[in-house]
Amino acid sequence: MRLVIIMAAAILFGCAAQPGPTKSDAIADFIVVNELEALDVVRFRDQFHYKQLTEDYLVLTAREDYYLAEFRRRCRELNTNEISPDLRYDRNTLRAGIDTIRGCRIGRLFAIDKGQAQELEHIGKEP
Repeated sequence: MRLVIIMAAAILFGCAAQPGPTKSDAIADFIVVNELEALDVVRFRDQFHYKQLTEDYLVLTAREDYYLAEFRRRCRELNTNEISPDLRYDRNTLRAGIDTIRGCRIGRLFAIDKGQAQELEHIGKEP
């Protein structure tokens, strides 16, 4: 009987310890639901800026163009003072799978519009 109680407590504790969906999970769902197509190359006329969404994603902006960048792995470098140089073949081009942002390799790039960029920035926040 004691063994049954211990097993039941362990199962309940295990279920309670499971984390819920993360903001990165919500962004991955956003990509699927909005049927965003991955781009191989993004060209910029001038310098781009970025806003970090999570350690996995950020939004790139250049004038009126918006892009969602997904890293190949978590990019903890964005949260530190140590910034690695960007590896880029061309100053005005980002290539998925080749170039980096702050030392983190870009896995995929997606073109998005301004509304989608704003929606992504508010994912996971209270309304």
